[in-house]
Amino acid sequence: MKKITYLLIAFFAIGLSAKAQDSLAQYTGKFNFPEGSIVSYVTVTAENGKLNFSSDKGTGTLERVAPDSFAIPEYQGTGKYTRNADNKVVGVVIDVMGYHIEGVKEIPAIAIIERKYYLKSERKQFAIR
Repeated sequence: MKKITYLLIAFFAIGLSAKAQDSLAQYTGKFNFPEGSIVSYVTVTAENGKLNFSSDKGTGTLERVAPDSFAIPEYQGTGKYTRNADNKVVGVVIDVMGYHIEGVKEIPAIAIIERKYYLKSERKQFAIR
């Protein structure tokens, strides 16, 4: 009986860990900033249940403070993700060391190709934004 209890607890813990990693995955990707910004891009990755970022100016971590809002402790700043009408992450707003910058999430080419195929197969006109 003890073995079954431990086994159930282990499966539950693994499931929670996988769900936490999946919830962080929505925040990952490359975000591009307008020309003249203090950074040109930020790449966010999820590793070991934490979000990390790298840019052309440095690296650091993101610590969740609220849904879609994160602290950037290495630079005494904050980041907030923006979403579209479909509730997908499409951008980020960063306030750090007196700078306010807004970036747009880069859409992988494969996602664009898949979207074109789907819309073309439905015989609908489309515009990719």
